[in-house]
Amino acid sequence: MDKTILKNEAFLNLASVLESLKPAYELCIKAYQQWKEGRILDTIQFLEEALQIFQKNNAYKEIANILDFLGDLYSMRGNFEKALKAYKACLDICEDFEDEFSTAIVAEKIVHLYREKKDYEKMLPYLYRILEIAEKYRDAHRAARAMVGIGDVYSNKKDYQTAKEAYEIALKIYRGLGAKELAEIVEGALKDLDQKLK
Repeated sequence: MDKTILKNEAFLNLASVLESLKPAYELCIKAYQQWKEGRILDTIQFLEEALQIFQKNNAYKEIANILDFLGDLYSMRGNFEKALKAYKACLDICEDFEDEFSTAIVAEKIVHLYREKKDYEKMLPYLYRILEIAEKYRDAHRAARAMVGIGDVYSNKKDYQTAKEAYEIALKIYRGLGAKELAEIVEGALKDLDQKLK
């Protein structure tokens, strides 16, 4: 999953695009032009129109890319509900096509929005999915970030022991990576927890 559908307008050769998808790609080019000029609402409008055409044609790769970008735009505008809806639809496509790299990225965006909304409980399934992918691909940074998120959720639920265990795993990973600043942040969270556990 990538945004080349929007970013490579100069290189986009519509001759190689299916006839049924050309109108949608033309809308994507217009959307990109509006985006470059900072016209977010016009960008959204063109993308939503393109999305309908892609959906009618079951062009799943394009649908996922548009949904991801719409999620970003809605999020920038503070419309978290629309952003979550777009990201979740995108995530479903990524999961269906077993694109785990994109799944992890989109899941992180969903976690971020739930954190912004202070809806911590809803972060957990996405954090565990991110962790599963991180472990599979030996992505230590992503695993550590997921563990910090899990620690944050349990800390918020006042389950301080579980939070502490998650933070300790994250700390161990960050130290192993030599990520000193990130380790210090987790150490701070652990100190706060120790106060609460007393």
